[in-house]
Amino acid sequence: MARLGCYCGSDMTNTEGPSPHRLNVFLKSEVDEVLSYNPDIPLWDFYTGWDELAECWNSFQKRSEPVEYWYCTECRRIYEVQAVSCGEVLRVFKPDANYTDEYNIDNFEELFILWAKEMDDFLDFGRDYRLKDYIAQLTQKYFISQDQKVIYGLDVATNKLICKYILEEQ
Repeated sequence: MARLGCYCGSDMTNTEGPSPHRLNVFLKSEVDEVLSYNPDIPLWDFYTGWDELAECWNSFQKRSEPVEYWYCTECRRIYEVQAVSCGEVLRVFKPDANYTDEYNIDNFEELFILWAKEMDDFLDFGRDYRLKDYIAQLTQKYFISQDQKVIYGLDVATNKLICKYILEEQ
């Protein structure tokens, strides 16, 4: 059981299952590595940590310590938090309410964001629902800048900007 206080004063927890506050974020390069290892990997195995489940002991996330991502349902901030050592907040992204419809995703990398609530819905398809099937049905795509300070969300059907997040200075 974990709890995180948002800058806006809201309380985020993972006590509710599935939690509206928990999400997993992967770079496209991480997803590509997983698919090269196993093109038919079930989404559930990927979501729960395929590196531990599929005889691969090297973490595809290449991080010195696992991180968790938390989403505030009140102000929509996204927190990146160290999962093991004291839960230190590493970065916070806040929505940019003043964004325009113009964007350029050259030199941005695609992000795959798996929400805990969304994953609960995918369990209805069975535990053999594939990562590649999930990717094929996405209606929104997210991209992060190389300096990891800006995130764009795009509607797949219209290719229009639906959100913009910026790294919040701490």
